[in-house]
Amino acid sequence: MVVVLCIAVPLTASATDNDPGIWTAFSTTDTFQADGKDSRWHYWVDAQARYFDVGSGINQWLIRPAVGYAINDNTKGWFGYARFRARNRSGDVADENRYWQQVDWTARNWTGSRLTLRARLEQRSVSVGDDVGVVFRLMAKYVRPIGEGGTSNLVLAFEPFFNLADTDWSGETGLRQNRVFVGFDRRLSEQVTLEAGYMNQYIWFEDSTDRSNHLAVFNFKVKL
Repeated sequence: MVVVLCIAVPLTASATDNDPGIWTAFSTTDTFQADGKDSRWHYWVDAQARYFDVGSGINQWLIRPAVGYAINDNTKGWFGYARFRARNRSGDVADENRYWQQVDWTARNWTGSRLTLRARLEQRSVSVGDDVGVVFRLMAKYVRPIGEGGTSNLVLAFEPFFNLADTDWSGETGLRQNRVFVGFDRRLSEQVTLEAGYMNQYIWFEDSTDRSNHLAVFNFKVKL
């Protein structure tokens, strides 16, 4: 039901602004060592630069560190913080602090292919509003090998965002955003993997026209 809703609503929206954009990201994650061995504790850091309607001055930056714990072979729990900054066409800047909690679960693992689910709860406070926003995000991601050599994979993902609290800066509760990604990842070296593709970011607004961002995404995953 969630999949049908997230895909069908953008297709039936009567008024939508469409903009191209580019997202670039760097991410790294690994285990902490204990007595020379991998422990159950993990770290994760990602940094992003986002450019919407290139040349318009609209851009966003994000840095997001986290610490996680492997509950079992298929499940990890995370606690993290994110610092977010956004600039609009007029040059106005808004800063945001996000505290978040997350659970990753490998729902199914075929020979070479896997389906993972990610549930994240975020508490957001921004410099342009007084209320604290609470957002629930649920992502499903499917990865399937393509070609020979085991160095490339097809990647499909979707992620709806639900506001769980009314705020003076993000509107009322309910479904407010959805992301759909189609792309691939390719291992460039033992340490670096590139994930690249197309993402549609659809955002619903209460008092203005909905927005559909058509994004080229490049994420460099580095093992330090």
